[in-house]
Amino acid sequence: MRFWRVAGILFLIGAEALLYGYSYPFFSLALEKRELANWLIGLNASLAGVGILFFGHFLPQAIDRLGIGRLIGLFFFIPFLAFGAILLFDHVFVWFAARFVMGTCFSALWTTTEIWLNGEVDDRNRGRIIAGSGTLYAICQFLGPLALGLTGVEGSLPLVAAMVPLAVGAILAVSIPSRPLAPHEAADEAAFEGVGNLRVAITLAGTILLVAFISGIGETAMQSLLPLYGTAHGLSDAAASGLVATFALGEAVLVIGLGLLADRYGRRAVLIGATLVAIVSTATLPFAMGRDLLLQPALFLAGGTIAGVYTLGIVLIGQDFRGQRLAIVSTGFGMSYSAGSVIGATPIGYLIDLFGVEALPVAVAAGFIALLAFLMRPARATAGTSDPFAAGK
Repeated sequence: MRFWRVAGILFLIGAEALLYGYSYPFFSLALEKRELANWLIGLNASLAGVGILFFGHFLPQAIDRLGIGRLIGLFFFIPFLAFGAILLFDHVFVWFAARFVMGTCFSALWTTTEIWLNGEVDDRNRGRIIAGSGTLYAICQFLGPLALGLTGVEGSLPLVAAMVPLAVGAILAVSIPSRPLAPHEAADEAAFEGVGNLRVAITLAGTILLVAFISGIGETAMQSLLPLYGTAHGLSDAAASGLVATFALGEAVLVIGLGLLADRYGRRAVLIGATLVAIVSTATLPFAMGRDLLLQPALFLAGGTIAGVYTLGIVLIGQDFRGQRLAIVSTGFGMSYSAGSVIGATPIGYLIDLFGVEALPVAVAAGFIALLAFLMRPARATAGTSDPFAAGK
């Protein structure tokens, strides 16, 4: 029974990633066809990432009250209705409202499916299964734009094509038997009464949330600014886009290997090693430009280890937390990553304006150096926390 539950959750993760990869180019291209200003198209894209920062505080309570399967089914069904609203009421306001609603639901899906999967897998195989889900996510996200190429962006076909997997996901989510989260411990109730979930998550696992925040900054900045980095070094638009493809390939391939290493050699040690490789590989980029034999491996390693640091953070959460604490810390982890994603590219882009394009790899490497310093600090027992780094686990 557990095998089929895990398989069903992995299917939901794949469907979620496919829709995520499909919706981003769909909205941009469809709104461009409506001759909207570029800043409005950018605003529409930003709406997809901010909803979880508001709703995330209530996510653990929603899981507790509705059950995780029913809640995930709702997160598939609401975007189904949003696409249907665009189909019925083709108005700019509906496009923007639908994007906000979908972005919130997709971000919440990303967090809740991770919580569900982490609660179902056994600790012996946790690293490889969580890492495998990350690879599955990357592959399905890559397939999303390809599917859009088949449907096009005009007419009802692309909307209907998105609604079909959403309907399947909603039905499957409520059909998978789910075990309830462990009840609240009395100590938790006394300690956390009246305290916001994000603050609780920081109290329980501040270092792990820093892992998510730095990963969000690094991944978003590299994916969004690497094309500019390439063109500044004289590459064509196609070659500059190829830098992102190599970076993304590393995300898809290396994460599963890091998961296997984590199960065998220890999650904390592998996380520290991945952070160190992320520093070296990003810092190598200024010296690697123009030398493909060095550039392609550096980008590949940077993509794999930056994504791997995030994935190993999820593995550590599943290893060290159960029940409501798992929901609270996982939600805080997702919110921290989203916060890094929302704010990451803007200040680094400003640094590029001030100091030139080499500010991109230098700033990303500096962020991971700061993370490494936190991971390597002397372990100490801290009351009221399960942080594996603060407690020396």
